[in-house]
Amino acid sequence: MGTAMHLDKYLKEASLSQSDFGSRLVPPASQGLISQWVRGITRITLDYALQIERESSGAVTPQDCADMYKDATQRAAAISA
Repeated sequence: MGTAMHLDKYLKEASLSQSDFGSRLVPPASQGLISQWVRGITRITLDYALQIERESSGAVTPQDCADMYKDATQRAAAISA
């Protein structure tokens, strides 16, 4: 099994902007929403996670999408502790 890849890393490696990637999703996701996803502010819905997996040719899995939110909340908890 491959290593986890967060969406922000995939976008950098694929030379895609958040806006360009968001326009490929249905319904289109705004740049602001994608920014919230990569910063772990907003959870990615399962529907979007499945689309992200398809659009990234499997590089970013639904589990990777879930982990972006979990990782951010763990960082926040560590900072406030």
